[in-house]
Amino acid sequence: MPTTDEPILVPAARLHAFVMACLEAVGAAADDAKVVADVLIAANLRGVDSHGVARLRRYVKGIHTGTIEARPSRTIPQEGPATAVIDAGNGLGQPAALAAMRLAIAKAEQVGLGMVLTRRSNHFGIAGYYAMLALEHGMIGMVSTNASPQVAPTFAAEPMFGTNPLAIAIPTGGPSPFVLDMATSTAARGRIEQMRREGKPIPAGWAIGPDGTTTTDAGALIAGLIDRRGHALLPVGGAGETYGGHKGYGLALMVDLLCGPLAGAAWGRHVYGPSGANLGHCFLAMRVDCFRPWDEFIADSDQLLRDIRAAKKVPGQERVYIPGEKEAEETQRRTRDGIPLLPVVLSDLAKLADEAGVEFSLA
Repeated sequence: MPTTDEPILVPAARLHAFVMACLEAVGAAADDAKVVADVLIAANLRGVDSHGVARLRRYVKGIHTGTIEARPSRTIPQEGPATAVIDAGNGLGQPAALAAMRLAIAKAEQVGLGMVLTRRSNHFGIAGYYAMLALEHGMIGMVSTNASPQVAPTFAAEPMFGTNPLAIAIPTGGPSPFVLDMATSTAARGRIEQMRREGKPIPAGWAIGPDGTTTTDAGALIAGLIDRRGHALLPVGGAGETYGGHKGYGLALMVDLLCGPLAGAAWGRHVYGPSGANLGHCFLAMRVDCFRPWDEFIADSDQLLRDIRAAKKVPGQERVYIPGEKEAEETQRRTRDGIPLLPVVLSDLAKLADEAGVEFSLA
């Protein structure tokens, strides 16, 4: 293993094959393992390393310990012309999410809009991956999911709901589509874990300790979240209402209502139990041409983004980015040069390979 602290560049194809091998070694079907690998590598390529291969262990461990079903039976207990609910059977979240988004797109192709909810699922990776699938069909995609309780509501001093991400992908006429993929907390837990691996403190105002005051210790925060010791992330906007923390709280609660009670999944403090998870996901696809001609929409969207890019810049900045542009450009770089992985991540992957009995060769 490398002895420096510098990231090591690893080809995406090698990482993809390794993820599949580890998941198949613990009993996952090859098709499901491929979907998980697709989503994890997509996260790394887009620069969202917190949700890339560093997450592999949780899936392998979940299957190994029985809290995630290796070969679940997915069913559709309820369905209408534009809607459906998928029971994921406590399987890996990525294959269930892919099936749900594909179904939402198929329904949108028929009636203009498609909305599919998923229950009894697990962590599904980056929400943006599924929202972007709609782009290939000339559609707008919206995706959200609830998550384990890690975020404190405004004026509360204990975690009551998850980071509850929300992703929206909209086709445009520019060099890259609009892709907003955000946690409704100040930062995703995966980002905190990444900062802990890098030995960095977290900014003041991102999280609180058990006494309700701010903490900057990434290690203590992660340990406190795992052990349920009262540590919590804060909603987008931070503590209180001064900087809009109540708005982030409102968005997070909206996601939990859609993905929990409406989907028939668990919510808030109840999404993880001793036997596994019962996460809910929400997938929405909308056909652009049901609202106006495609060419007209693309032309106006392109002009809107051109106007934004041409806005007067603040001192020291040369560019105004559209959501998703940085990730699209990073994908090009990493596809060409390789995915940078920290030695601590590589070390964990090597241990995982040894535990799963698969070859570890990523060079």
